[in-house]
Amino acid sequence: MSFRISRSRFVLLLVVSALALLGAHGKTLLLDDSDDNSHICLYVGDTLTIKLASNPSTGYSWGKPEVSHLQMISSDSKEGSSGRVGEPGFQTFSFKATEEGESTFTLSYFRPFEKDTPPVKTFLLFLTIEPRPLVSKDYSGK
Repeated sequence: MSFRISRSRFVLLLVVSALALLGAHGKTLLLDDSDDNSHICLYVGDTLTIKLASNPSTGYSWGKPEVSHLQMISSDSKEGSSGRVGEPGFQTFSFKATEEGESTFTLSYFRPFEKDTPPVKTFLLFLTIEPRPLVSKDYSGK
């Protein structure tokens, strides 16, 4: 038994498959200090990037969080533009949403060498991560 598909159906199948693949890639959400204490909703596959003011020349830095449902992709630190000691810069963290669920995300700003000292700041998020929905579009114009 052989299976035949018309050329137009084959092209339509390719187009629909390409659109599905494009939609399957996650989006990136960029957060900063103003998003502290927010509730964030993501889909599995989305990227969460957080850019926070930091001043490593004073010994302070944002610690790497332990959080479920997210996988750290990268962590980067940038000094201020003039490069002068004491000038604030930024730390940027990127995470990929790997599984559905709810969790609390906390970053602490502290001096790692000061033991038993509480952080001077915290950055808190409440996360809801959902499975990416399958989207069906009606291309017939109806």
